[in-house]
Amino acid sequence: MLSIDSTVNGDVNEVKLVGRLDVKAARDAETAFSDAAQAAPNILLDMTELDYIASAGLRALKRLRGDVRNNGGTLTLKGVQDDVMEVLEMTGFAAMLTFE
Repeated sequence: MLSIDSTVNGDVNEVKLVGRLDVKAARDAETAFSDAAQAAPNILLDMTELDYIASAGLRALKRLRGDVRNNGGTLTLKGVQDDVMEVLEMTGFAAMLTFE
């Protein structure tokens, strides 16, 4: 199960992910990410409480990165747990992303 909360502060939308970004949650994440990218140009993705990310979650993250870049903004990830970071590194996503 995945919980997604979003808070806009100026030109930054902080999106907090809690739980697991698996196949079941990926569709909801894509919708929430799309809404977040429309609400503010810069996204701060708080992954402090994200325990797991599946390939479907990576696709949602890639789509968010594209939306943010198309809007002229930045995507920054913070608080990435070791297990999630390992997946990002193994898939090459870590090289494409900015971390806080």
